[in-house]
Amino acid sequence: MKNFRNSGAGRPGSMHTLPVLPLLAIALGGCATNPATGGRMLSLVSEGQEIRMGQEGAAAVESSIGLYPDDDLQSYVDSIGQLLAAASERPGLPWRFRVIEQPVVNAFALPGGFIYVARGIMTHFNSEAELASVLGHEIGHVTARHSVEQISRAQLAGIGLLAGAVFAPEAVSQFGGALNTSLGLLFLKYGRDDESQADLLGHRYMTRLAYDPMGAVDMFEILARQRSSSGGSSVPEWASTHPDPGNRLQAARARAAAAPGGLVRREEYLRRLDGVVFGENPRAGYFQNGNFLHPDLEFRIDFPGGWTTQNSAQSVLAVSPGKDAVIQLTLAEEQSAAAAASSFFAQQGLSGRPASRTLNGLRASSGEFRAQTRDGVLRGHVTFVEYGENTYSLLAYTPEARFRSYDNTLQSTLSSFRRLTNSAALNVQPKRVKVVRTDRRMTITEFQRRFPSTISLDRLAVMNGVDVGESIPAGTTMKRVVGRGAPQ
Repeated sequence: MKNFRNSGAGRPGSMHTLPVLPLLAIALGGCATNPATGGRMLSLVSEGQEIRMGQEGAAAVESSIGLYPDDDLQSYVDSIGQLLAAASERPGLPWRFRVIEQPVVNAFALPGGFIYVARGIMTHFNSEAELASVLGHEIGHVTARHSVEQISRAQLAGIGLLAGAVFAPEAVSQFGGALNTSLGLLFLKYGRDDESQADLLGHRYMTRLAYDPMGAVDMFEILARQRSSSGGSSVPEWASTHPDPGNRLQAARARAAAAPGGLVRREEYLRRLDGVVFGENPRAGYFQNGNFLHPDLEFRIDFPGGWTTQNSAQSVLAVSPGKDAVIQLTLAEEQSAAAAASSFFAQQGLSGRPASRTLNGLRASSGEFRAQTRDGVLRGHVTFVEYGENTYSLLAYTPEARFRSYDNTLQSTLSSFRRLTNSAALNVQPKRVKVVRTDRRMTITEFQRRFPSTISLDRLAVMNGVDVGESIPAGTTMKRVVGRGAPQ
């Protein structure tokens, strides 16, 4: 949480073919020329619609996930992306490149030219060429209109963007349908053919700017090392949404071998990383033994043990093991607890009455409610509490049939909101990247002893793109991680 995130059974015979004709007409009318490849593609989305969808998605990403608060780093990434986009087949799109506040190794593109790289993947790159390879890849998804083709297929099949979502809490409806649809763009996963095409296009764009294509090889090796260091039990976020065509690394090596070398810019890139947050940033809130502590906003709330929890820029969410109960903490728009409660209980389809109270020394207003939804009746508790410069909304609910079994748990969690007074929690600081230069030839093991990091040796090797036994020359610029981060 950030500081102030149709068809029916036809009769036998020729009449059975009639319902197919409208779909066939739509499909034929939706054929278009792919701007990046020159081939034919399915498109039921105009460029204007594509851009509008991307703009809505970008607004959703930046409000729900948040941008990394470093203007210099943001400008740097955007400048590289703009140069690559200008070398593409669609230079006139409203291209936007941003670093989002996520510790994971990930990057993604929205329709219309809105591209995001996570802070986590930035700390794993070791050169501008590696960054250019990922930005070029994501640009390739946009220039080849891969998301447009997926959306068009979904429209043709009569399904929505969020059809594959397993659990969408009713509370999300407060953000409106536009946000739901925009975030649905993030659920789109590319096929292997799309990935191969984006790899090829990314190579095209980075070599047009004279970047060394070995940057793509290095980037894929980083992903392979990360998976290997986790024992193969997990894959980087980027790899999970960008499936490996099966020969990605080999193909990248073959392209690099057939092309001249070029710009690497290792030193220039690594200097940009000095001081960047590594891993989770506890200043924006962190979980400890099921409890959520927020040092900057100086509050804590205790969630039930065993529940799945998530902290985002706009909310803190907890979902029961059975996925049949939800607790959500957000910021209310109103300036007072009484006004926020009055607005909440005035909603159509919702019954209940708030009462003023004091919650752990803080002014609050709370009440029990019943809400009629499309899927049945929800029942729960809501509390609005004034603290600092904010009014917080604490919402807890479950289907009415489960309310009795969850009632005490929901009330106990909402009543646990209070001031954070523990000095260690209030003073916790994130881990950060520190750039240093080796003073002699050494292995990564010796580097860890000479320049200690607060992460494991395996993670240190992965983020520096080296093998554990590899010899590192003297005078090499390397990354270490300093700071303790949140207590485990």
